[in-house]
Amino acid sequence: MRVEFTGQGIYLADLDLWLDPHHRQRRAWISHAHRDHAGAVHEEVYATAETLALYRIQHGGALEGAALRAVPFGQSWELCGARLTAYPAAHVLGAAQLLVQWRGLRLLYTGDVKLLPPLCGRPTETVRADRLIVESTFGLPIFHFLTREQARERIVAFARCALEEGRCPVLLAHELGRAQEVAHVLCQAGVPVAVHPAAARYLPVYAEAGFPMPGWDEWNGSALPEAALVLPPRFRASVQLPRRRVRIAYVSGWAALDNARARTGAEELIPYSDHAGFEELLELVEATGAREVDVVHGYTGAFARILTLRGKLARAPERPRPEGENG
Repeated sequence: MRVEFTGQGIYLADLDLWLDPHHRQRRAWISHAHRDHAGAVHEEVYATAETLALYRIQHGGALEGAALRAVPFGQSWELCGARLTAYPAAHVLGAAQLLVQWRGLRLLYTGDVKLLPPLCGRPTETVRADRLIVESTFGLPIFHFLTREQARERIVAFARCALEEGRCPVLLAHELGRAQEVAHVLCQAGVPVAVHPAAARYLPVYAEAGFPMPGWDEWNGSALPEAALVLPPRFRASVQLPRRRVRIAYVSGWAALDNARARTGAEELIPYSDHAGFEELLELVEATGAREVDVVHGYTGAFARILTLRGKLARAPERPRPEGENG
């Protein structure tokens, strides 16, 4: 199968199918609804129903006329002589891996993926493949993340402690994925929650998928709430947070870095991610059985070299993306 790694995305030429392309294409697979994977509107889109629900919120009327094909997990469909199947990836809600079976070859594209069970969503299913295209956002040995049980305990304890001190607990969490998980954990623990509008718009999709969040309010930004505030990091600089009246936690895989406290102004670092840590990535690669591995996104060169030392035919065909808050 011809796989082309381009500046527009990954292209399966034999199927005329793009994988998470960055610009408008005729036919695309969208692994999940983060903007770096789902930022463009395409003529025909294949994705899970949950991903499409989030995608509609993001693009609204721009999707008019687009053919949106909802793909159930585990149910195969045919495309240009190939058999395609989606499997859970445990990233954000609806995230999926794509298995392409074509002329005896099993090609697996993970998109963003993790092995540890998520706070909200389906656990990853490992899939056997001959060739693997794997995302490696955290493909260095320094990255190890909390389990969902550990993360839940840390998040709730931080919020309750701050509220008991008469201060507003501010939890910095990416607006799609971790923000909804943080809100869900706090709501389920009975902690009052206010959510920034950029993250609040996705909460109904999570609730409909079986992750209810009773009692939350949307934050209007006029005053600090008497509740835990879930705030996307990109709005941190534009929001006035009086230091003596708040305590700030950063919930992210990037919280594992030494400079995270200085970059975010957080006093509490909670290294919980919707991506796989280093050991998870190694385990995932081994579980697929693939000998040929293309490493995309993140620390691609370093992780490909590590896989080569472990006997894989590994490559880093894309330019690495810059570090961002989506982790």
